[in-house]
Amino acid sequence: MNNNSMSNINRFSLITSNIPVDLAFDFITKTDLQQCLEYLTAWYCKVGFIQLFANEKISSLDTILSTDLIKKVIAKLPTVDCDDYKLQNDMENQFNQKLSTLYNFNIKKFLIDFKLPNNSANLARMVCKYSNKPIMFNFNVPALENAWDSWNTFRNMTGYSIQIAIVLCLTKYVPTHDEISRWIGEPVCALSISTNLFNLNKKGNPVLNEDHENILKIAIQQKWTIILSGEPLPNMRDYFYYIIFISKNIHIPAPVILCDDLLQLPLQPLRDNLMSCVYHVFEQDPVKYTQYQKAIHLAIIDKKVKNIVIAVIGAGRGPLVKASLRAADLAAVNVKVYAVEKNENAIPTLLMYQKNIWGKSVDVVFSDGREWDPPEKCDIMVSELLGSFGDNELSPECLDGAQKCLKDDGISIPCEYSSYLRPVMSHKLYSQTIRNEAIDESCIAKSKDAAFEQSYIVLQPNSYKPTKTKKLFSFYHPKKKLESNARYKCLNFEITSNMQLHGFSGYFDAVLYKNIIISIEPLTESFGMFSWFPIYFPIKDTMFVKSGNIISVHFWRCCDNYKVWYEWCVSSPNQTPIYNCQGKSNSIRLIN
Repeated sequence: MNNNSMSNINRFSLITSNIPVDLAFDFITKTDLQQCLEYLTAWYCKVGFIQLFANEKISSLDTILSTDLIKKVIAKLPTVDCDDYKLQNDMENQFNQKLSTLYNFNIKKFLIDFKLPNNSANLARMVCKYSNKPIMFNFNVPALENAWDSWNTFRNMTGYSIQIAIVLCLTKYVPTHDEISRWIGEPVCALSISTNLFNLNKKGNPVLNEDHENILKIAIQQKWTIILSGEPLPNMRDYFYYIIFISKNIHIPAPVILCDDLLQLPLQPLRDNLMSCVYHVFEQDPVKYTQYQKAIHLAIIDKKVKNIVIAVIGAGRGPLVKASLRAADLAAVNVKVYAVEKNENAIPTLLMYQKNIWGKSVDVVFSDGREWDPPEKCDIMVSELLGSFGDNELSPECLDGAQKCLKDDGISIPCEYSSYLRPVMSHKLYSQTIRNEAIDESCIAKSKDAAFEQSYIVLQPNSYKPTKTKKLFSFYHPKKKLESNARYKCLNFEITSNMQLHGFSGYFDAVLYKNIIISIEPLTESFGMFSWFPIYFPIKDTMFVKSGNIISVHFWRCCDNYKVWYEWCVSSPNQTPIYNCQGKSNSIRLIN
């Protein structure tokens, strides 16, 4: 080995330390299995896509069965779909025989070419046939202009199987940004790039053109595996070095507490007493309480008094009390804070702070803010009763009941908040909803479609949202006149690309005071704030929406003396039933 070769190995080893992206290789022709595994190790690949049959005979797998190397093998299978019944039957028999043989060798991940054009029916039937086995089917789907429509048909035929995933294959055709965004809403696990798509730069190193490189960057940000496909080349490491170099120079978002695409029921602080661990997570937010402190400080300055009285409604374990005290200190005024909290789990922490730190400047009140009879009128009422949809933790009802504590010229922080909606397409969210067991057990009458008649709090990185948001409901505090918080509105969204509608994503923004805001609405999002995830309203009657169609969604916020609930339906391009009518599957209780 010459000095140049040794230098290249050392350089590659240095670059491949702490690789921020998963690498793989697709061997497009039959290659000796042992040789493939050696290549994968040398190229720092986690897996390889390998044709294990030659002339209908399987390669010897005995040598790797007892090792972890078997985990690196994803076996390639022939596609199954044609119009000739006899030929189709022969193809299915071959498919079943090969899969069964490989399955007996403990291989459970497979790669199948998704050929275009393809009516998909027979292929979808084969996937459904193996729904009772722990098998994963990956499909090589070319990133062509009309490929998504064929995939969408196939995916719907499988009933949103959790056993299917996409390997998106780059071609000479360059997908538009909107087309790539739409693929993000599908179960894409990897981006495959043929070595034939690379060019040599001035230094003789393989690189992609700018358009394909931009798609590569999106794939890395989505945490897709990056697959190179082709024949093993003498300079193969240079191709992987390029992928690694690109990945180390872009921001790859880290998952938040492993919550990506994980459906969770919204909190109900009025109904349930939150545990300390829940408070602890929210108290780590680096943005929310800074914004609250700014708003309280500005409100104190505007009051132009030397003695200020603040009521914190829903004090939790005290972060808003601390923000109020700091704001008063910065404004150089005397302050009296009433920390009003109904949760018996939080009261001990408040009393401990009062005894050891706050002293007489804070009174701890063990009460629901709506029932509290204040000993004096307050200048400022502060609360953090907001949910991911703004009003979905009953902030309007709680603050309406508590505003009697305010002076006539009193200030509420927040003073205004609004909810927002937009359509969403997400295979992951919809398939989870089909199989979801997170049903709200507080509802007595259960619908057979209960999973589709409630909202979920969920981060949604693997989703396609084809439009900007539109404002839905707004609330203001304090109110001159107490009125019903029931609402209704119809929103219309014009769609510019074909999509499958799976539901709606919801957000909120809140004006704390004057120009101080907090927001999870995408256009005004408070960067770094993690106390709220978006909300997801599913529809069971998923529908194909053509480019140029209008999606019309009707939303109701309904109230009675005991609960609040949402109802929703789509009227265009197709009609759905009204979901959650009369709160039969999900409601938010007004009484604890």
